[in-house]
Amino acid sequence: MFKNLDIDLLRTFVAIADLGGFAKAGRHLHKTQSAISLQMKRLEAQSGSKLFRKAGRRQLLTESGELLLNYARRILSLNDEAAAALKPIPLQGQIRFGVTQDFADRGLAAVLARFADSHPGVRLDVRVNPSCELKQEIAKGKLDLAVAFQERGDSGDSLGKLQLSWIVPEPFNEPNDQPLKLVLFEPPCVFRDRVINALEKASMSWRIVYTSPSLPGLLAAVEAGLGVTARLSNRNRNRNRNPVASLPELQPVELAVYRNPQATPAPLDALEKITRAHIQNNLEDLV
Repeated sequence: MFKNLDIDLLRTFVAIADLGGFAKAGRHLHKTQSAISLQMKRLEAQSGSKLFRKAGRRQLLTESGELLLNYARRILSLNDEAAAALKPIPLQGQIRFGVTQDFADRGLAAVLARFADSHPGVRLDVRVNPSCELKQEIAKGKLDLAVAFQERGDSGDSLGKLQLSWIVPEPFNEPNDQPLKLVLFEPPCVFRDRVINALEKASMSWRIVYTSPSLPGLLAAVEAGLGVTARLSNRNRNRNRNPVASLPELQPVELAVYRNPQATPAPLDALEKITRAHIQNNLEDLV
């Protein structure tokens, strides 16, 4: 009946032969010399042969030890080759990832950290732009994946609906008979559409006094008292939410993922899966 030789013992045995002794092999393998000696006694028991002989303070290979060394090297080589062949190939490549400003503020960091930890070989090119620009870049093949707000007729895959609320200066003066002053993104913009549609439906007069392509620009204008705007509800944690009864309720917006069908699937599948899971598991924190 054949005996099985322990791979770990053979690896220690080869280290002793290559490094010139039990002590040096122990330091290399982070094991004590007594642990190395115990391993070699076990290997001698498994092989049924004396593998070392003493020559003063040194341990030299016996004839059987030299014979086993040749086989040990071949066994370890085949073992390591098989392990490498079966190991999953790390994802490589580059992904052009576009996100809207609201998601960049709320969930992007967590998604990037998880993806980088799982797939360090993939390089990410991240762009933060308005939703309309992101969808155009997907259509033109300039982005591989995007998280953007969905409008009617868009081809994105919905991730969920998010509630909007008004953001007003403090203190806020009722418009009375004057048009409501609005601070909005430049068109096209789904938030802009929601605000204007709500005011039109409520038969309220309005005028746009300030536009900006950036979210910080909008919030600064509101803080300066130029007018009102609307953003996702959590944006108002430190502000009054719908503080004025005369302002109409706003319809929610829909967040969606857009994908370039021509992009390399393997790394893109991984990023899309992580992005979807984060948004859907944290939807209440995004609104």
